[in-house]
Amino acid sequence: MPDENKRKSNGRIKWGGLLVALFLLLYIPSLVFWVYGKNIHTDIIRMGELEDYVTTDAYIIRNETVINSPSDGISIRNVEEGEKVGVGDTIATILNKSSEKLLEDLKTLDLRIIEAKREKTKNDNFFSDDIKKLDQEIQEKLVFVIKQSNKNSISEVKQIKNDIDELIKKKATISGDLSYTDANIKALENEKKILQESINANKRNIVSDSSGIISYVVDGYEEVLNPEKIPEITPEILDMIKVVENGNKSDDLSTQYNKPFVKVIGSIDYYIVFVMDKEEADDFKVDDYLNIRINDIGRVVDGTVAYKSNEFDGKFVIAVRTYKALSDTAALRVVNVDLIKSRYEGLIVPVKSLVNINTSTMEAEIALVKARRATFVPVKIIGKNNNFAVIDNVENYKDGGISLYSSYIINPQNIEEGQVIN
Repeated sequence: MPDENKRKSNGRIKWGGLLVALFLLLYIPSLVFWVYGKNIHTDIIRMGELEDYVTTDAYIIRNETVINSPSDGISIRNVEEGEKVGVGDTIATILNKSSEKLLEDLKTLDLRIIEAKREKTKNDNFFSDDIKKLDQEIQEKLVFVIKQSNKNSISEVKQIKNDIDELIKKKATISGDLSYTDANIKALENEKKILQESINANKRNIVSDSSGIISYVVDGYEEVLNPEKIPEITPEILDMIKVVENGNKSDDLSTQYNKPFVKVIGSIDYYIVFVMDKEEADDFKVDDYLNIRINDIGRVVDGTVAYKSNEFDGKFVIAVRTYKALSDTAALRVVNVDLIKSRYEGLIVPVKSLVNINTSTMEAEIALVKARRATFVPVKIIGKNNNFAVIDNVENYKDGGISLYSSYIINPQNIEEGQVIN
């Protein structure tokens, strides 16, 4: 009996061990995948653009001629900010302080003239029918007088003449009222003419001696930040300018005697100047072509590196010449820019999805997902920055390669060739 119980107990142990082994065989791989496989994220290859750029503050340097105001007063602009003028064009008119009251009087007088003309039009429309009616009655009575005269009816003629006189008086009264309105308008217009002559006697025109773009923002650096003086500019000079606000606002219409009022920007070329640390400055050489995004106006301009200074304690001053967006930047001095060193377009993926990157040949590998398995494919790196890369197929690779919407593993670290990817 004890032996039989022992045999039954051993049988239960064998079956239990077998069940444990089956559990481990079936569920341990699933457990491993749940712990590790859930971190395998995939995506699809898309088309995109990639820029390698440096963001920095820059300074705009132009050929600028400053014009001072001839008197204290208020300016009336003939040319707006950023517009072009030619030689001899009137930029603005300066009215002195005494003209301010005259201008207010002129506005009041204009309103009175408008109101008088409106009243005259109303009266003309109102009385025109009455005058026509009176003219018709006078004409009829004159015809009747002629007829009665031919009949020698003196008494009848005398009465009709009295009636005609009354009609003429009514017409004269109405016409007199209208004539008074006309005379009033003429008097007001004469008064306006005299007022305008007084204003003209107290105004001064600012005329341009050269052609160029107009800017009413005069910041006091027009002499220092001159294209001819670019070789004299140091990082310290630009740092000083960075913290100084513009001296004038472009919407300020007031003027002061012999103080800067407006400037004419000559030449179509201007310079975008910036400071670079030695490591970054090595990427910029004289005559290099460069795209610059001016973030203040949302424009990308192209230009060439026209100047690169000697080293100043590990820093360089670099000037890029351009002729784009001159009018849009006329009121700006310090701007925030992206210096776009290169731009690429094509199939784009995160840099972290590439492995075995060879910086000398600009080749790498990417883990594609084909038939639910990881397949490492060689690719050519067209361009990259710290986060993304534009890639293409390696020449003579015949096993499919990459294409638009190919599925790939975002972070292929610790992924093996042929590994199942769920």
